[in-house]
Amino acid sequence: MDKRTFIALFVVVILFFVWSTYFGPKPQPASTAQTADSLAADTTKTPAAIQTPAALPDSLLMGADSLKTLTLANANFTVRFSNRGASITSIELKKFSWSDKTTPVDLVPEDKDLAGIALLQHKAAAPRDLKTVTWHSAQSDTAGIVFWLGEESSPLVRKSYRLDDKYGILLDVTVNSPDPVYGIEYDFSAGIADSEVIKPRAKDQDYKVLLFADNVPVKLTLPKIRKEAPPSAVSSFKWAALRSKYFSIAILETGNPLTSNYHPGISKETGNPSLILDSRDATPSQNWAQSFLIYAGPADHDLMKSYPETKLELIPDRGPGWLRWLANAIAWLLKFLHSFIPNYGIVIIIFSFILKLVLHPLTKKSMDANLKMQRIQPQMQEIQTKYKSDPQKMQQEVAKLYKEAGTNPMSGCLPLLLQMPIFIALYNVLRYAMEMRNVSFLGLNLSEPDPWILPAIMAVFMVLQSLMTRPSKESLAKMDEKQQAMQQSTRMMTWIMPVMLFFIFRGLPSGLVLYYTVFNILSVAHQYYTQKRLKLKETT
Repeated sequence: MDKRTFIALFVVVILFFVWSTYFGPKPQPASTAQTADSLAADTTKTPAAIQTPAALPDSLLMGADSLKTLTLANANFTVRFSNRGASITSIELKKFSWSDKTTPVDLVPEDKDLAGIALLQHKAAAPRDLKTVTWHSAQSDTAGIVFWLGEESSPLVRKSYRLDDKYGILLDVTVNSPDPVYGIEYDFSAGIADSEVIKPRAKDQDYKVLLFADNVPVKLTLPKIRKEAPPSAVSSFKWAALRSKYFSIAILETGNPLTSNYHPGISKETGNPSLILDSRDATPSQNWAQSFLIYAGPADHDLMKSYPETKLELIPDRGPGWLRWLANAIAWLLKFLHSFIPNYGIVIIIFSFILKLVLHPLTKKSMDANLKMQRIQPQMQEIQTKYKSDPQKMQQEVAKLYKEAGTNPMSGCLPLLLQMPIFIALYNVLRYAMEMRNVSFLGLNLSEPDPWILPAIMAVFMVLQSLMTRPSKESLAKMDEKQQAMQQSTRMMTWIMPVMLFFIFRGLPSGLVLYYTVFNILSVAHQYYTQKRLKLKETT
């Protein structure tokens, strides 16, 4: 495989990746309604349909008379609760705003709520819906906010919320019911709210439902959820999460793992991922107790890793599992450089220089090999002509020529081969890293595509590099018709490939295009220096 063939393969891989991400067939929205209907159709697989309080005239539903909004806050976020449903109505992040720099990010969709509960009865009966009940409430500095139904001294159901010093909401639920209870349902069907303007196709890629159970991570994209509701039973449950491009709401069970089912869905209002969890058990009990940590904040790898032994750091998107180590290393290096350099655009440029230096020995060997391959073309032609009736002898003589010239056709591919995983890892870091959100460089948002400027510069330097590697007129004159035809095809690729990459890179984060453009510029300079050095060596 020569260098140009490998570049063509590289282009095909990128083209397939971008096509499937941005231009592939769009799922039909009708499937969303089908998924939503299926969630309400079968109580053995999904939560039963919600009943109104009037249909359940029970002392359990006798709560407070008036609606209240209660608030907890720390240095990172402000969380508001309503005593209607004892649920979360707002999670306002203090350190993050929309691109207008004034509107704070709120992870709860407008006029919606999260973490409401229902008590699961026998499969043939509807749950006791407590999401529309007005609860009693109290707030203190030590206990946080406490909601209850029944008598305060011996409540039938009790929910309490506290905040940690990061982005964690601690939830404790206890049930002491006079009637048998088969489990508790936790409602996050409102889903996670948008935090920026995102195109629908990008949302299909960026927004996910994630699960960690049986020590195995699972990712469900929006198209997959639309297509079919996946199996919902789980064992050894650890956490489930809703993730947008930059933020996440993760529900981590901190006590004994009782959660037995998860039900991913899509919010009809926002089109974003939603989730319902339950702890249904075949054996009923009058007493239930569950505890959770609800992480509601940025999908930041280092921040989530600060929760030990939770595996929450798997929620941020860092690409395929086998490449996470490389993505983590690149993210660390970029963050380290940023501690000295305030602008991430300059950080990416310096990163390109560093990577070029690291790959210099291999790149030098590759360029030398390509130039030597050009210089031995006349000898190659002589061997092919002389031994065209004896392929085995031809192969032996060609191998001998390669050895004498100190070159190899495969040596030109290694630097490109190493760039592939770096390119993929860097793509995920630049697209999803919180540090890249709303970061500008020369008027470009580094986490969003730049449709014209950088892709055009990148394409120009690709053409220039291809022209520099073309054989001389003297070498072309010595080639036979077959070799000249191959060179004609190569000449066409000199223009076709940069045009293809121009349109592909228009849909990639501009930070990634900046890296690739700078790397290409350095490669052109390196190519020019190498050619001058070899010519000088030949004349001396």
